[in-house]
Amino acid sequence: MSTQRSPLPRLTPAFWGWAALDMIGVMVLAVGAAYLLEDRASILPGFPASTLQAWICVGGGLVTVFIAAVKMLVEVMHSASAGRDAANDNTFS
Repeated sequence: MSTQRSPLPRLTPAFWGWAALDMIGVMVLAVGAAYLLEDRASILPGFPASTLQAWICVGGGLVTVFIAAVKMLVEVMHSASAGRDAANDNTFS
């Protein structure tokens, strides 16, 4: 029986938490962008209610997606390089 480790990095709970946050960021970005494209709230009725709120959604969504993507890359790199536990198995950094 071989004791070799899989060459794929282990995806930790912290990675999945950041992935969930990334999906939320994409949805917020989509809500804001849809309002800006159609000039009306088309995904969620009544939200955003103004162009300013739509731009805030777009900006907040972009920032959230960027931060979550960087944190997911950090998790994968720690897991791949360390050969043992990832950077944060139980908490988000």
